[in-house]
Amino acid sequence: MKNSKKKRSGFVKGQSDFTQLPTKFVYLNNGTEGSMPVSVIKALNKNLKKWANDPTTSYETDPVLGKRQKKNRQAMAQFLGVQLNNVCLTDNTTMGLSMVMMGLNFKAEDKLIITNHEHPSITSPTWILKQKLGIQVEVRDFPQPAELSRMNADQLIDYLFPDIPELRNATALCISHTYNTTGVRLPLDKVKKRTDKLNIRYLIVDGAQGLGMVDMSKAGNRVDNCDFYAAPTHKWMNGPPGTGVLYIKNLQLCPPEFYPPLSQKMGAYMSGDEAHACIPMVEALTVRGCSMIPANVALTKLLKFFDKIGGQAKVEQHILGLSCTVRDYIASQSPDSLISPADNELQSGLVSFYPFNWEHPQKCFKDKDGVIAVVDKLLEEGVQVRYVPFPTVDFSDECKLQGHAPNLIRDCSGEPVEQTFAIRVSTGYFNTPEDVKLFMKTLKKVLTV
Repeated sequence: MKNSKKKRSGFVKGQSDFTQLPTKFVYLNNGTEGSMPVSVIKALNKNLKKWANDPTTSYETDPVLGKRQKKNRQAMAQFLGVQLNNVCLTDNTTMGLSMVMMGLNFKAEDKLIITNHEHPSITSPTWILKQKLGIQVEVRDFPQPAELSRMNADQLIDYLFPDIPELRNATALCISHTYNTTGVRLPLDKVKKRTDKLNIRYLIVDGAQGLGMVDMSKAGNRVDNCDFYAAPTHKWMNGPPGTGVLYIKNLQLCPPEFYPPLSQKMGAYMSGDEAHACIPMVEALTVRGCSMIPANVALTKLLKFFDKIGGQAKVEQHILGLSCTVRDYIASQSPDSLISPADNELQSGLVSFYPFNWEHPQKCFKDKDGVIAVVDKLLEEGVQVRYVPFPTVDFSDECKLQGHAPNLIRDCSGEPVEQTFAIRVSTGYFNTPEDVKLFMKTLKKVLTV
């Protein structure tokens, strides 16, 4: 799809700044990658040129481009409502989570709790720790879609993290803020309350589908509910590729509780020099060699863009409003196909559903080939969504007889996992009501057979 330089007609403030998005193309995959407003693109280009003009000075001593990134970290800290030394700038969520999970001083007797819907950014380091150290891993299964879609937040937290011996006194709970599979957004304040009740030491959160989608100043979204929160700034925030942020709550975090992987500063903690040993952990993690610092500088323009359009609350209102329209439309046509919950507290900018036969909407299909075919047909019509796989055991014999058998894969532990597939729609800030109407019209066309 070729880009058009023509400005898009904005329905809310700032939408017309996304000039690189094609005018005759509906992009509904913000949960994978966002776009960038023109101010961010200009800032990125400007600072790339400045870096190229004087690379050594830029990296070593420049107050903005320099390796310690204090000004850029301070801007992000203010955006999150935390302190400078709570924030490390990273390349992406995977990097931040690996820093945390491979940095904490886990031992064989420790236990990690995850769910069966976690992204590989969590499951991969989890199973590395299991293989290397022999730590215990407790996997909590999500309810099946038919049950999940009717749950409220309290019911889901009780289901996932009940007060049972298997969960009490665990070392860490590693979860997602918003699940890329179902679109479920967990209220972090309630999760924090539950971890305290269960006496779980660390709450580690994958924020890949949170930052930039929701208002991070709201109680249920605040990062200071967590001990660690890793997120990208290239998805919902619409920042440059290869940018992200890691929040660390404990300002005094240091070895032997935590060792800084991906860092050049471990020697400082071992030196015996009190001044060096007090280096903030986030700074140690930031100074790790040359990163894409010009992109981090461009993030400051992105934060100003958020101010320009009315702040995080306005962004959340717009994104969730469009998402509700999509959800309500699917529910009105085929309620059995809807996976994402209706409860306001659990809703996000992601809506997942099984494709269905438009003339016989009770007939849903969940096989990989069939779902990908729908995604491809939508793309041919100028609408981009994506498919998502997730583990499930809710697969009817009728579907199997029709040849729609689920795919069996092996997770990182080597255990076989049954997967089904669904369509996921991500309504970004740059999307308009007209985009959603076109998606709904096109979906009907594609599903009518």
